Amino acid sequence: MKVAILSFYSGLVSRGVETFVTELSARVKDKVDLKVYSANKLPRSGNKLSYIFADPPSLAIKRFTQRVLVQLEADPPDIIMALNNGWMSLLTKQFCRRNKTKLVLAGFSGIGWDDKVNLWLNPDCFVACTRWQAEWAGKINPKTRIETINIGVNTDRFRPDGDKFKPGLKPPLVLVVAGPQKFKRVDLVIAAVSRLPQASLLVVGQQEDKINSLGRKLLGGRYRNIQVDYQDLDRVYRACRVYTLPSGSSEAYGISILEAMASGLAVVVNDDPIRRELVGAAGILADPTDMPAYVAALAQALNSTDVNRYRRQAEKFSWDKIGKQYLDLWSSLV
Repeated sequence: MKVAILSFYSGLVSRGVETFVTELSARVKDKVDLKVYSANKLPRSGNKLSYIFADPPSLAIKRFTQRVLVQLEADPPDIIMALNNGWMSLLTKQFCRRNKTKLVLAGFSGIGWDDKVNLWLNPDCFVACTRWQAEWAGKINPKTRIETINIGVNTDRFRPDGDKFKPGLKPPLVLVVAGPQKFKRVDLVIAAVSRLPQASLLVVGQQEDKINSLGRKLLGGRYRNIQVDYQDLDRVYRACRVYTLPSGSSEAYGISILEAMASGLAVVVNDDPIRRELVGAAGILADPTDMPAYVAALAQALNSTDVNRYRRQAEKFSWDKIGKQYLDLWSSLV
């Protein structure tokens, strides 16, 4: 069985999708003929006309997909997984129709227009990351085959024991791993931690100047924003006491939540169906826009020490189990 995975950003950035590709490939490469196709440089940024896939990143993904599909024409794979939506999904659908290749699309963007388009393309299978997303997808296109397969966590790497990063902040530390997108709502974490004088805040991931200015204004020396390579992120988790992700329900998943729990951290996340599914009874759910409730939840987490409970929840998302689920899915398609 030949499987091709198209993942434009693999090797260029380390986010949920790229982590998925790395971890899945490591577990199935000896069982199938698998090849991952990725770009060799990042596109220039820009969001103009993104609603019709005419922004610079979308056009770069279009050109990349066209080049890869030309290569594959000579010997088409049995299955293609296209992971970057938009032009990639559209062009790959056309290729698969011509070559009788099976198309698998995944809901890594979360509930929204990207995955509506993916579903309307009628792939041979749409993979939902959570049960909640699968229910939503079934309403968008009830004729498409939908399978629920979680994104996993490497519990061998992310664990409580091991080397720790030295962040240069006074403990206990509250950690958030987030990009600069507004829906990440890092400003809410800053405001909440400012009301917890015993805690410091470490933000991993590039932030806009106004967010860092707010952090310095409200927290002073209790705030730090850093960027670290993904290979060093496990050491960062171990240096902290609490992990929080205040993103709203538009957050597609939250692999960092699983990494934090696997590392033994108490987690405080938005109270929505996807986060409830990820943290189970081990996490603390709160509405980050309700500041008194959010502060109380963080205070509760800072006093929590049940490391084993967090680990047990993370272990439910084993990559070995997920690898087998994908092998079973691919086999069923061919």
